[in-house]
Amino acid sequence: MPEKSTNMHAHIATDTIVVVSLSLLTWFFARYFDLSERFYNWSRVWENYQADELFFPLFSLSLGLIWFSYRRYQHVKINDFNTRILLSENRRLVKRLTETQENERLFLAQELHDIFAQHLTALRTNAETIQALVGNEKMAALNAAKMITNNVEKLHHITRSLLKTLRPPPLDFGVVMAIEDLVTEWQHNHSSVHCQLNFHGDQSEPCEKSVLTLYRTIQEGLSNISRHSKAKNVVIDFYFPTSTNEHSSTLKLRMIDNGSGINLERLQEGLGLIGLRERAQSLNGQFRISNNVPSGCILNLILPINEAVQN
Repeated sequence: MPEKSTNMHAHIATDTIVVVSLSLLTWFFARYFDLSERFYNWSRVWENYQADELFFPLFSLSLGLIWFSYRRYQHVKINDFNTRILLSENRRLVKRLTETQENERLFLAQELHDIFAQHLTALRTNAETIQALVGNEKMAALNAAKMITNNVEKLHHITRSLLKTLRPPPLDFGVVMAIEDLVTEWQHNHSSVHCQLNFHGDQSEPCEKSVLTLYRTIQEGLSNISRHSKAKNVVIDFYFPTSTNEHSSTLKLRMIDNGSGINLERLQEGLGLIGLRERAQSLNGQFRISNNVPSGCILNLILPINEAVQN
């Protein structure tokens, strides 16, 4: 916002200089060529047609054009104001939808952990008890108990995976641990890709909304790299605020890969990337993704650290 205001003031100053310069130039030429006398002499020839009165209709036309321009400016200003209101309401709606989605994910994660996981643990305990009591005497019962145990283990694995998707546990331990855990797990599942994670600046703890947005951005970026990019190297740089002014300090995230790049024409079709941009804008942040030189793509996310600025 301050940058836009500075640019607007610069344009106003430039336009003012142009108008004043043009007026002075007109006065100089009028004085040098005696335009008033020339106009008077010319209008005397056409006295019968009242050409000497032409100045007043032209002056009235100029005033009318000024009024016409002012009216059009007022209409544009009103439309721009209404557009800004709609955009602000849309951002508040997106922010509210994001918060509702995260709350629902938290609720589902708690339900899975408190209810579903408990029953799975009970099933596994019972199956292990059956195996211990039966021994090797009844192989059919023993095999059935082993199958129960294996199925429960698979369900446990699926439940843990769903829990991490809905509400990653490391989020409760801070942004650094959350990002490190996410990158480490992704690297373990994609060993052919080298992923380098760097933290810059003095570590501070942003608010939960910022942590979630950062986490989801890296999660979506790594997912796109594994599915589409065919990259061999990924560099993730995370910059903590360096400014002492809380209102101007920002969190910055940058992801660079050396893959095949991104199709900018189909960029608008990616719902995941659109969701990330809406998340960032709902916090008064910026999200950008573009092709990198010579190959791959670069993703940038900037978020204000101050919650008052975010709101």
